[in-house]
Amino acid sequence: MDADALLGKMVDAGRGLAGGVWAQIETVAVPELKKIAVQIADLARPDSPWDSDEKKMLLQMQVRSAETIIVAMTAITMIEVQKAINAILDAVRGFVNSKLPIPLL
Repeated sequence: MDADALLGKMVDAGRGLAGGVWAQIETVAVPELKKIAVQIADLARPDSPWDSDEKKMLLQMQVRSAETIIVAMTAITMIEVQKAINAILDAVRGFVNSKLPIPLL
């Protein structure tokens, strides 16, 4: 099995994700997908020393690793978004609160 061809198919599938998800994770996802593609290619080799259950377990471990890295990157992005929103609200806090009977921000 050709890992590069498999990676290409995986990336193509990722590009089809709805909601702009791919654009947010692409730079982190592609290297992780490459690791998965290489793992699949290695496990598919006829001379692989692993039995079927071990192959499934090894692939699942690689997928979990990729998920963890991509989720961590997404969390970092969410933290940066939250910081931006907080900065924006801080900038208008005085204005908003001066126009209301109670401090809203």
